[in-house]
Amino acid sequence: MPQGDTNVNPVHLDRVREMLFASAAEGLVLVDRSGAIRMNNPRLLELFGYAEGELLGRSIELLLPESFRHAHASQREGYNARPAKRHMGRGRELNGLRKDGTIFPVEVGLNHFTVDDELYVMALVTDITERKSAEEALKRNTAELEKRVEERTAELAKGAHAVEIAYEREKELHALKSRFVSMASHEFRTPLSTIMGSADLIARYTEGPGNEKVHKHVQRIRTKVRDLTAILNDFLSFERIGQGDISTEPEEIDIIHLCIGLIEELRGMAKAGQALKYEHTSDTRTVVLDRNMLVNTITNLVTNAIKYSPEGSPVTLRTAMDDGCLRIVVIDKGIGIPVTDQPQLFDPFFRAQNVLTIQGTGLGLHLVKRYLDLMGGEINYTSTPGQGSTFNVRIPGKHYRT
Repeated sequence: MPQGDTNVNPVHLDRVREMLFASAAEGLVLVDRSGAIRMNNPRLLELFGYAEGELLGRSIELLLPESFRHAHASQREGYNARPAKRHMGRGRELNGLRKDGTIFPVEVGLNHFTVDDELYVMALVTDITERKSAEEALKRNTAELEKRVEERTAELAKGAHAVEIAYEREKELHALKSRFVSMASHEFRTPLSTIMGSADLIARYTEGPGNEKVHKHVQRIRTKVRDLTAILNDFLSFERIGQGDISTEPEEIDIIHLCIGLIEELRGMAKAGQALKYEHTSDTRTVVLDRNMLVNTITNLVTNAIKYSPEGSPVTLRTAMDDGCLRIVVIDKGIGIPVTDQPQLFDPFFRAQNVLTIQGTGLGLHLVKRYLDLMGGEINYTSTPGQGSTFNVRIPGKHYRT
């Protein structure tokens, strides 16, 4: 559609709206002022176990446990009097009631609009059963750890070797944390690999025209699996560096060959219209450095540039050998870094105020700094909010002229 063209086919737009409503990943339900259900999407029926058309005209309280229905009716009347976009049940637990009588935890977001002076309220319903299970498991683990800490503290009060016992307790808890991070990361890798393999099979079985929607969702699955894998790698690297369980293993590296391979791998992460450019600006192309640390350094910098740049903007990677040092420059035209956040940029888990809605762990640049410290390198940057950032890396290393 040409830019600025306002002559859009209304029938086409209506069809797009219908598809958005029908294909939403969360449950959507529309009720009138009386609480009668006027519309719902397939996901809502799936969540509550009803058939198509079975809920239309029935009260929204049908989807709530009986003990909560009377209170909800009063709350609904209060909402009708002062409608506003908000989350429902903030500060307390909400549950839904399936047709078969089972109760499950939900999260509900409310919005409203008026058509011909008639108020309608739309609810976005999310099944948070898995989240609740994870929270309960975390509570149990926390309680267990707290119990063990209390037991150890009691032992400290009894014995004459308080310092030694405290040291052993610290080692034990630290080892427990390390084992948990390692175990959790490896346990996640197996299902992630299975998901990626299944996505690849789906893509292969649906090759050919007519399956564009399937391919779009397959690509989305692949992207999210890569994101989760990157997060796991960040946590494992952070843990290993914190433990001192990492050392440099220098080897001879063709920097051009390495960077071309990395750029090709990262193209799958690029947004629509994002061009990934690479150029090497010196005759020397071989350096002796730790390959894994160098790969992680470049990957984190380029990934950040992609993530925090808009569609259609270029991301440039430059390398050069200069006076015995490898120089790396990553340039983007993205959102930039707020001036007030720049002093904390390399702190672990720190995220700038303008990226809080973008997925990330806040570990990437911290790990880059730690890798460079281990290799004897340094990093600096310039950034202007709204105009982009440039990161400059310098790493000393042996090199050979080709």
